[in-house]
Amino acid sequence: MQRKLTVVLALSSLVTAGAVGVATADVSELPVYGVTSSGLDQEQAQQLQRAFGLKDVQRSESGAVSFADEQRYQYLPTVDKGQGRPDEDGNETTQTALDTEALKRIRTISTEEATKRAQEGLRAAGVLPGNASPTAQHTTFELADPNGRNALTANLDTSVTYTFQLGGIPLEGEGANIRVSFDAQGVTAVSHAARTYDKAGTVKVNDLAYGAKLCQKYLGASVKAEASYVYVAAPLEDKTDKVEPSFRCTGRNDDGGAPQAITLPAAVGAELPQPGPGQEPRPQAQFKVQGAGTQVGSEGTGNCAGLPNTAANIGTFNTEAGNHGITRQFSWLDGNAWESDFKDPAFAGGDDTNWADDVDLTYWQGHGSGTGFYFTGCSNHTDDKLANTDARWGQNDVEWMSLFTCQVLEDSTGGQTWAQRWGQAFRGLHQINSFTTVSYNSANHGGKFGHYMWRSPFLWWNNPMKVRDAWAQASIDTQPASVRWATMGVYLPASGGLGNYDDYFWGKGSVGPDYASTGWFWRISGTS
Repeated sequence: MQRKLTVVLALSSLVTAGAVGVATADVSELPVYGVTSSGLDQEQAQQLQRAFGLKDVQRSESGAVSFADEQRYQYLPTVDKGQGRPDEDGNETTQTALDTEALKRIRTISTEEATKRAQEGLRAAGVLPGNASPTAQHTTFELADPNGRNALTANLDTSVTYTFQLGGIPLEGEGANIRVSFDAQGVTAVSHAARTYDKAGTVKVNDLAYGAKLCQKYLGASVKAEASYVYVAAPLEDKTDKVEPSFRCTGRNDDGGAPQAITLPAAVGAELPQPGPGQEPRPQAQFKVQGAGTQVGSEGTGNCAGLPNTAANIGTFNTEAGNHGITRQFSWLDGNAWESDFKDPAFAGGDDTNWADDVDLTYWQGHGSGTGFYFTGCSNHTDDKLANTDARWGQNDVEWMSLFTCQVLEDSTGGQTWAQRWGQAFRGLHQINSFTTVSYNSANHGGKFGHYMWRSPFLWWNNPMKVRDAWAQASIDTQPASVRWATMGVYLPASGGLGNYDDYFWGKGSVGPDYASTGWFWRISGTS
């Protein structure tokens, strides 16, 4: 299930649509599907709550239902080690150590058992669409030693996610999202946002060769593009009465990296996404007063990189920050987004101490790979790719580098593991939040991330989430089941396993101190 009128990943490097199935077979017409129901009503939400034995569920006005157990959701056993060193702004910190023995004792249910329980619960509640198919995976915790070798792996929970089809063609989007997570005790989280459909005629569509050319035009010359058919399920809050076919655009960059994939209309004569107004060009040299207090920054490459939703997505992140009184120090888009903003000054042209490393959290969106992220087609200041080898973060300020891009934390590439590639970036940095797989270009991920991280409590629920949990939940809400989100950080075995596992954003809960890397790292990853 995807989630936003957006994107997908690139799985091959040919301008072709050679996969088997309806989505990759050329046709001249495809069905249009009318919406027969949208979301769950209050009675259905209560039935879902009873079926899984939940204390409560939250139901939005549009009928999206969610639940996350605030004690057991993606639980990692840690031990409070007392007060740590104040951070660079004088904020108090709390040290946390990994409880490895408790971690080893965690028992999760099998993927088969989780699937069985999810199916039974959703059927009992009467809220399992007939076009939904389950897959199950574990959320995992890993430790990597200084040689990049795996020193420990433990499953934290088992999650069942659903994919959808209409007439053999994938249905993807925020409005096609059902997910249930289990620990040994029972359900720890539920997401349910779906519609039901009936056929409502047909529409003439362009063929896949046309689609591949269209995808190439949007994604740019550096991407070897391919197209397949897909239906896009808009968020439930976007009132819609039908879905028409689209092209899913995927591909590979020249160096093997995968762009965020996008969706474009497939119907003959359909209106294509049009670029909105851009930012005024930023000056080449810029005097900037060093900020004080809690701050965030954002950057992204949008239309110039073939990503039509980036400006909207960055906007939702900025809006959430403003709504919660958090200062946004900078927000650069397209040609104003510069590689030098993320590069350490030790390297020619690097200026991260004035930008990405001069705020507490930096949020980025664009194309990426296991070895960096790209500004191709947008800017070349002072390069069009921020390589992992040029990253040295946390020496100045930044705690959480949040990279909404593809494959940054993938298991291995170029003969190096995730820890070997990105370990040198940790110079006081607490976490990198990103993905092990390709991610889908979204117009809402940043806003979801900010909401979960900064939201205000109401009665006994709606508490702010830890930064890593907020990243996971935003990705669950906006990405398909094929996408795995991930967070990595420093692990200090000689100091009893200290690390920044449980950081909240400043003012929302405890935050750990800055740690110098000793070559050991942890990673948590899970399915969307």
